[in-house]
Amino acid sequence: MEQTEKKQRRGRGRPRLDGGTGEGVVSREAVIELAYELARSEPLEDVSFVRLAKTLGVVPGALHYHIGTKDDLTSAILNRFYKQLLARLRAIPEDLPWRDRLRRFACILMACERDHRGAAEYIQTKAKFRVFQKVRSGETDYGAAYLDHAFGMFREAGFDAEQSAMFYHVLALHCLAAANSHVAHLEPAEHERFLLKQAGTFPTGTMPGLDFALKAFSRIRADDAFEFGLEALLDRFAAARRQEE
Repeated sequence: MEQTEKKQRRGRGRPRLDGGTGEGVVSREAVIELAYELARSEPLEDVSFVRLAKTLGVVPGALHYHIGTKDDLTSAILNRFYKQLLARLRAIPEDLPWRDRLRRFACILMACERDHRGAAEYIQTKAKFRVFQKVRSGETDYGAAYLDHAFGMFREAGFDAEQSAMFYHVLALHCLAAANSHVAHLEPAEHERFLLKQAGTFPTGTMPGLDFALKAFSRIRADDAFEFGLEALLDRFAAARRQEE
């Protein structure tokens, strides 16, 4: 007796499991991972479905099926960013003095943003998905989990709700500015020769401010500026704690 081979039915628009239509076989995880890695060195806006599909050897429709819209893709990338950031933050020992814990928090945040251009630039310039993400049922919103963890660290450091909110905000802004300055190559020392050359085109005395400090300014390193700003903020936080005691 001949046996009839049963074929698995697929929903309308669903890519064939065998890739028989040329759409290939691809998973949601593979798409997100590739998009996340591409965005390490370029803006999120440049990570397109067409480009991802070409790299994965499938048609764009297959990716839309697994991911959804461009907003869904953007949020998935940012959710992956926050997931990895949160994992590093949770590794900070809880028994450290509050100042050391917040210092490590800031250094990890800045390093993660510095190492992922797409996320850092997006967070600095866009409001949508800056923190809260568009996740599917059963998935974790790691942006929300990150902010929950950050606020918890300030609460455990002894700050009230208003202080925690403000102190977190200014610290996060400092980290983000430092990260994007690195990504955009804005470090003065990186442009020392050009700065000194341009200042040298003005007759001595016509720009006394430049004569006074430009040479020193042109030697500033990004890491030194970050450390200076971080210590200033932590000193301010410490002063607030002393006032409460």
